[in-house]
Amino acid sequence: MTNDDYTAIKMFIEDMPGVVQPRLFSTPIVSNMEKPDIIRLIYAINQHPCKTTSESVNENMSKKVHEKCRNPNIQAVCPHGYVLKVTNSMDTKNPGLIDGQNQMMLYLKAGTFNVPKPVKNVNGLYMSAERINGAQVDEFIENNDNERAASSRYMVRLLTFVPGKTLYEVPYTAQLFHECGEYIAKMDNVLQSFKHESISSRCFIWMLSQTPDLKKFAFAVRDEKRHSLIMEVLDAWKNQVEPCLPRLDKGIVHGDFNEQNILVNEDPATASLYHIDGVLDFGDISESCYVFEVSITIMYIMIEVTSLPANDAGGHLLAGYLKHRELTDAEWSILKECIAARFAQSLVMGAYSYEQDPGNEYLLTTAAKGWDVLEAFWRVPKQEIYTRWREIIASYSR
Repeated sequence: MTNDDYTAIKMFIEDMPGVVQPRLFSTPIVSNMEKPDIIRLIYAINQHPCKTTSESVNENMSKKVHEKCRNPNIQAVCPHGYVLKVTNSMDTKNPGLIDGQNQMMLYLKAGTFNVPKPVKNVNGLYMSAERINGAQVDEFIENNDNERAASSRYMVRLLTFVPGKTLYEVPYTAQLFHECGEYIAKMDNVLQSFKHESISSRCFIWMLSQTPDLKKFAFAVRDEKRHSLIMEVLDAWKNQVEPCLPRLDKGIVHGDFNEQNILVNEDPATASLYHIDGVLDFGDISESCYVFEVSITIMYIMIEVTSLPANDAGGHLLAGYLKHRELTDAEWSILKECIAARFAQSLVMGAYSYEQDPGNEYLLTTAAKGWDVLEAFWRVPKQEIYTRWREIIASYSR
């Protein structure tokens, strides 16, 4: 690539949220001494010592607390504890989106979905930008002089902790995939009446609608055969998906219903039998096409499944989904291309992000098996896949 090519890509990236850039932002680093003070001063509850875990963008601290608290906005202490979320300084500048995440969780919680519930602080607010004296300045501030005045100010929230295992932690089964489909459909049905301006106006690279932009990052896929496969998928998106877009139903969706965000619990009557029980991580919510939501989930369950053929996984999920929502002819016509596009999205952005952050093996999680699964899926004719899926769907009615 020429220097002009790299300059053009850099300019594009700077305008595209959700893309990893070296030293742009990092996890807010909060000292162990500071964490109890945050919970006590902002939420008026006392905690027991508990393990801290971090994500790439936020610092999440799971906290068990004493049963008594002085926060008038907490009627009963959550018996499972809480998760303290401290958002990095860059995302703190978008309070509308953080409010959208809170409101969506509250909306689903009111609809009996098992999701984290935002908790009001002592001032009756679900979030507040706090100056955390014990935090190290993160890279977004360090590399942006005009942000130094806001140094060490981060959005702080408290969510109820939802117990359970993730789908990734248990053996994959056709029954769990079927339940995944049911859960997505029910959630999409409930969210049809949920509206939030900041979510609806959101645009970032991990939205499936942004698939055409992958061409700007495809240079990171160095293997010629794999690069050619990605370009085939992108051409199929342009030729088959884009003409259908005006006919697709849209609404606010979770956007990342994958094995790491799906909660399961063990059946109390049958050991080693698990059921879908909830969903975590509302960081990728957006207004999107409903068929994209289904496609994203099918893609992720295909990667790790070993108990049945990967290409069959979608049939079991669709059998559950179709119990509660229909797929239109337009949605059926592009489903395979949408699933492949999510593979491409994850694989290309994983390769690009790894170039920006060498040594971060998490960024290559999908690549470990994803290339082979995509290749095997893409080479099977669409009608052959659909015929098999319809056979699986029909088997649930017998």
